[in-house]
Amino acid sequence: MRILLVHNTLNDSASISGVLREYANLARAWQEDGHAVDFLAARVGFKQLRALAPGSGLVSSDNCFDATGRLHQSWRNFPAYAWRCMTARMTRFKEKPDVVYATCPFVVEAYCARVLARRLGVPWVMKVQHVLGAQANRTGFLNRLLLWGERKSTQWTNREAARVLCLSPPVARDYAKLEESLGLRPVDPVVVGSSIDLGQFQVLKEEEKTHDVVFLGRMHELKGVFDLPRVWGAVLKERPEARLVVIGEGPHRKAVEAEFAAAGLADNVEFTGGIPEKQKNDLLARARVGLSLSSEEGWGLAVNEYLACSLPVVAYDLPVFREVFPNCLEDVPQGDWEKAASKIVSLLKDANRCRERGQAGREFVQRYDYREMAREELAVLESVCGDGG
Repeated sequence: MRILLVHNTLNDSASISGVLREYANLARAWQEDGHAVDFLAARVGFKQLRALAPGSGLVSSDNCFDATGRLHQSWRNFPAYAWRCMTARMTRFKEKPDVVYATCPFVVEAYCARVLARRLGVPWVMKVQHVLGAQANRTGFLNRLLLWGERKSTQWTNREAARVLCLSPPVARDYAKLEESLGLRPVDPVVVGSSIDLGQFQVLKEEEKTHDVVFLGRMHELKGVFDLPRVWGAVLKERPEARLVVIGEGPHRKAVEAEFAAAGLADNVEFTGGIPEKQKNDLLARARVGLSLSSEEGWGLAVNEYLACSLPVVAYDLPVFREVFPNCLEDVPQGDWEKAASKIVSLLKDANRCRERGQAGREFVQRYDYREMAREELAVLESVCGDGG
């Protein structure tokens, strides 16, 4: 079988999102089982794809736009997205795929997947990582535009897609509510989990650790980045020599850096921005505690990686975390940054508890091995092709 993954949200030549890494892992697993995988993506993202999924075919949807170094300027992405939607009507393929797979529920994936599937006469499927409309703090022009796009994508998917895959049970419930709000009869989605390649993450000894806490995620308010200075300020009152590393890029990075500087916290934190995968994984392993302050998640890819590095994790309590990582996290009520700081300090004072919680977490996430998840998704794709969509 030949699978075409539509991943048109790639905008630069350096950063690697959890979603991109996940699809690269799936592609490798499918290829190992004898299937062919192509990515439809902007040419600027080919560098990451060649590194992460070297056996995959690459088809360009956009040779023009490059947001490398400017990912904090979200408005720059929209002209590129419009162009990629246009090129879906013209893109040619050396070999016809058997199924088209929209990797995200955004217009730039859904529209292109449906156009390509119609042109090629093959079925298409949609993967939903999270539902923007279920989030309370989506305000402003860009967010209104994204919410409109999600509604439009949902209508296309409900009426035309052969299957819908949802990342977790909470995402499936949110998606059903979104369909109902649009007057659509909810589809019966296939719930498939996220995955991890434990071989990409190392576990280091205490003497090899270089910083106390790591925060990994897109620099966006919904990831809790504006709580981060408060949390870290409270930690430093108890542990003045503690070190924090913040990994990720996004529209609110400069504002968060400014808050750290204004609070006199800049000497104890490092902001890396978007960095290569190997460097990111190395920094994760060199931390003592992983931190998540998200107000919403479809799964928790950063938490997956913290646990893979055998880190104890302090996180805001989210329903999805209770289902996906039961009893694995040091959770605190959402928005309670003071309690989050207290949990961090408590762990840093107790090396034995850090080690025990970390070991238990790594053992737990073995159940999310990417090869098993790949087999589950492949079965869905084969059923789609087998029944003609």
